[in-house]
Amino acid sequence: MMKFITKKPPIVTNGEHTYKRSLTLHIALIIAALAAIILNGFYTYPVFEDVTPLFNSGLEQSFKVFSMIAIASMIAVVIELFYSLFEGDTTKFSSYKGFVDPINTGILIALLLPINTPIFVLALAVFVGVYIGKLVFGGFGFYIFNPALVGALFAFSAFGADHLAQDLVTPLELLKTAITTNSAFIMSDVWPLLIGNYQSISIGSTSVIVLLLLFAYLCVTKVIDLRISGTYLLTVVVMSFGIGGILFGFGEMALNYVLINLITGIAVFGAVFFVSETVSTPTSRETKLVYAVTVAILMMVFRTLSSNVEGLIYAVLFGNMITPFLNRTVKKSNKKALIKTLIGITIAVVGVTFIIGFMLKGQIEESTVSAIMFGGIL
Repeated sequence: MMKFITKKPPIVTNGEHTYKRSLTLHIALIIAALAAIILNGFYTYPVFEDVTPLFNSGLEQSFKVFSMIAIASMIAVVIELFYSLFEGDTTKFSSYKGFVDPINTGILIALLLPINTPIFVLALAVFVGVYIGKLVFGGFGFYIFNPALVGALFAFSAFGADHLAQDLVTPLELLKTAITTNSAFIMSDVWPLLIGNYQSISIGSTSVIVLLLLFAYLCVTKVIDLRISGTYLLTVVVMSFGIGGILFGFGEMALNYVLINLITGIAVFGAVFFVSETVSTPTSRETKLVYAVTVAILMMVFRTLSSNVEGLIYAVLFGNMITPFLNRTVKKSNKKALIKTLIGITIAVVGVTFIIGFMLKGQIEESTVSAIMFGGIL
């Protein structure tokens, strides 16, 4: 029988243990940030006619990523410091321990935004995420929605069309265009996708190899709940294969469709840093499974049927919103409840996969079926 905690938030049973988790996440974020800084320096952004190049050199690209991460972290710390001064208690900043959480939030917001984000947009996103998304609710442990996602959502919603996604063409966007226009989507090699050498809506969607290593590290250190992040990734794989199979047949092209959805964009980045975030996710075994599947389903719905190319931010925030409801639905966590939950989420995944697949198939004429190809792999 599971033991449920009924006290008011923040749910912190061991302050030292909570700090160790934050510090472990801090280390992982620094590694992800360094990977983003280094790898962005090697990518050459395409130059279009009558369009001013985003950057003149790889060094300039790396410096922009570094400046985004550094500025976002400093702004987050300053906001929390001023808030503590206003509250009359700055004791938590007497050691580095008090700086870990605000720095983490700042880094996450920066990593969620594209490389061409203006600094003033970044600053506003950090303010919204840290102050409105976290401090207004009482700080760490009290907030309902993930603060970093709140800040990023504000940036994309308020400035996306004019300042963020301009001149960026991501693999997911090319894939969606190929399906809706009955054209071919051909990439010569999968290696650039594995090392993060492609245009992305987020500088944090760096090398999937690095992200998977961080995923393993955070699983071993128990910062990530594998029941949430693992179920989320499995659902993305199953749905991608099902949708790809309906569109192109259950063969090589379906596997390629899975690869594009999994290793590009922020699917894996979200699994590492957002999907199983401890404060805004459910507490019991069954609700964690429902939450993870809900986030994965919504992300795939947004990616395939809406104008949003990624969908993760909206999906996780919706999951945060239903977390209090999910926590109230499970009174007992036992084998019977687990079986019912597994049956329910399986039906949901299969049903939504078929719906998405056949809706997309209706957009493709039988005489001009799109192709998704990688040269030399699979």
